[in-house]
Amino acid sequence: MNTFPKSLLRLGAALLHVAAIPVCFLACALLYQPKALDALMLAGQNFAAISDIKHFNMVICAAIMLVTMALSRIPILWVLRKNIPMTMGRYIAWCIIEIAVISSFCALFLSLMARDNYFVYFGRCFTSIGSVLIFPYIIITLIYMVMQKQDNVPLEEGARLKFYDIRHQLKFITEASSIQYIESNENYIIIHYLENGLEKRYQLRNSMKNIEPLCERAGFARTHRCYIVNPAHVKMIRREQGGVNVADLGLAHGEGIPISKKYYDSIASML
Repeated sequence: MNTFPKSLLRLGAALLHVAAIPVCFLACALLYQPKALDALMLAGQNFAAISDIKHFNMVICAAIMLVTMALSRIPILWVLRKNIPMTMGRYIAWCIIEIAVISSFCALFLSLMARDNYFVYFGRCFTSIGSVLIFPYIIITLIYMVMQKQDNVPLEEGARLKFYDIRHQLKFITEASSIQYIESNENYIIIHYLENGLEKRYQLRNSMKNIEPLCERAGFARTHRCYIVNPAHVKMIRREQGGVNVADLGLAHGEGIPISKKYYDSIASML
């Protein structure tokens, strides 16, 4: 089971990383002053005509971290998350790559300041700066894992789901078991449900991203970027002409709910 908290890939978490990484570096360098990092920040003291070379180097390294994290977390990771399912192993590898990239640029700057070997400074940066940056990474990840654990407490059988609009105003309440599937339509979601044996629908202004945590707690599954289904209503999975897999819910119109390759294994394992 993938325990990776999906909220770590959202914009709020990205902005938190962009701010926390350089701030934690500066706080450690200024307050705790570990020997290896302190010595590293003195690079260029014999060559540069700067009175306070230590704090100058700290500011430049923090700026490098800020720019690197902004580029890594917002455009690059944002695009990758839509195409590659993230796991905890892949996320850890991504964090290590971020630290390595930060270390490489800091090493380039410091080696030029000191007029010394780049590779020596890269090793020093990776160990001393990396040993500092690992703490905000771990703390932020643990916070989001705890938040996910709280949000993913399964709903009791027969529980009623409350759906809110984008302004967080309560709009619709129904039993989880009555919902067949949910689809997105531009800036709206459409809830398809049964009432007295009849298929009905309710539309409200919201996004699939916002309601997905609630649906996961109810045991629903994502089948497509535009669809979430209740596995209890899935009769079978069939392959249609053209090789497209669909979930057959026995709907009155006879059409199935499309299943993307990305979600096929997860929905199949729930049936």
